[in-house]
Amino acid sequence: MSDSELLADVAELERQCVDLRFDSLSHEDALALGMDLAARAEERNWPLAVSVFLGDQHVFRYACPGTTAENDDWIERKRKTVYKFQESSFLVGQRLIAQGKEFHAETGLDQSFAAHGGGFPLFIGDVFVGAVIASGVPQQDDHAIVIEALNAALNDE
Repeated sequence: MSDSELLADVAELERQCVDLRFDSLSHEDALALGMDLAARAEERNWPLAVSVFLGDQHVFRYACPGTTAENDDWIERKRKTVYKFQESSFLVGQRLIAQGKEFHAETGLDQSFAAHGGGFPLFIGDVFVGAVIASGVPQQDDHAIVIEALNAALNDE
């Protein structure tokens, strides 16, 4: 499936950004989220790089076997998109595709930003506090595994 195709329901992606919010989120919680996400990737034998940021601080970072420095670049590009729009990087891209628009042409942002699946904002209530990011498998899978880990973390609260 090419990147120009719509891969996900935009309304569902928007709902996720509203619903998947924390009541509190400590450094320890961010570490647990990152470790759970990495464990999920390893269980699947996925070559996934995982990062969790709180504010400007990189709280968790792990690269499963099979990843490369290119995954680190993708994590940073997705992080910049999440921080700019305070929405999932997948939602930003899929919304524009649904409108028949191209991300970089529409936003005027350079290639240091990426609107591909895998970056998700972290909120405490309505306050944006960071991001969780995955890179290494097809973008819809990058997104889905992040959603799995967030659902698990939020159900443990």
